[in-house]
Amino acid sequence: MTLDPLNAPHEPNGQSSAQDTPDLGPMASNTGHSTDSSAHSGTQTGQSTSTTISGETRTARQAKSQTPMSAKRRLTLALKPRMTRAQILSALLVGLLGFALVVQLQLSQKDEYSGLRQSELINLLDEITRRTDELEGEEQRLRTLVGELESGQNTQETARKAAEESAKVQGILSGRLPAQGPGITIRVTEGDEPLRAHVLFNILEELRNAGAEAVEVNGIRMVTSSHFADTTAGISVGGVVLSPPYQWKAIGDPSTMQPALEIPGGAMASVRTGTGEGTITQQDEVRINATVEVSEPSFATPNTPDN
Repeated sequence: MTLDPLNAPHEPNGQSSAQDTPDLGPMASNTGHSTDSSAHSGTQTGQSTSTTISGETRTARQAKSQTPMSAKRRLTLALKPRMTRAQILSALLVGLLGFALVVQLQLSQKDEYSGLRQSELINLLDEITRRTDELEGEEQRLRTLVGELESGQNTQETARKAAEESAKVQGILSGRLPAQGPGITIRVTEGDEPLRAHVLFNILEELRNAGAEAVEVNGIRMVTSSHFADTTAGISVGGVVLSPPYQWKAIGDPSTMQPALEIPGGAMASVRTGTGEGTITQQDEVRINATVEVSEPSFATPNTPDN
């Protein structure tokens, strides 16, 4: 019986005959094999690409390593110190040798006197003691010498200063040196009658007795040998005639000299008795510039201890 496919009976919904289902096994198997082949082919391609990249990296590194170094880098590498094993061993040996020498030196210093006998140690101690005594004696001698030199120098310096002071004092008292200091000034004028030489002499004596250290009258320095004399031309001092008024300068204690001149019956009283006038003025500073040349004594000589 001929069946029309179009008119063939249908199975219920959702069901089909196994016979009606085409056999796709070989086709599916072939498709799986193709997929595996494609995957395998992709793996081989990735491996090939990785191998190519690795080869290029090694080629680049080799090329970089073969690139010539710069001159600066070569010089730095040449000058860089390199410690070899032999140098390290040499340094260790030198250090050990130095340590051994130090230890040996310390041991030799400690044992310097350990090998001496008792008698030798006693002799060594005696020698050290004797040398110490000699040095102490030398030190004492030098100290004494220094003290003598200092004392002698001080004595000489003191004597020199004393001589200078004495020369100044003697120079002022003898009239050889100018002088200045507190004192008085005196102005004596004549009246109707001229003054006599003894009036001026009394003034000089009162000043000396009152402690005057330097005296000047009309520009003439009064010294121990000075004297007044009456002449037809007037009163003279050492051959020099003075003209009134008589200007006196005296250096000393003003509070002592003025009362000494003003005592009743004294020098100023004798001036006023002859109708003359005399005025005294105290001053803080009086300058006496007049000097005299002191002549050498004809008979007197200094007295020395030998005489």
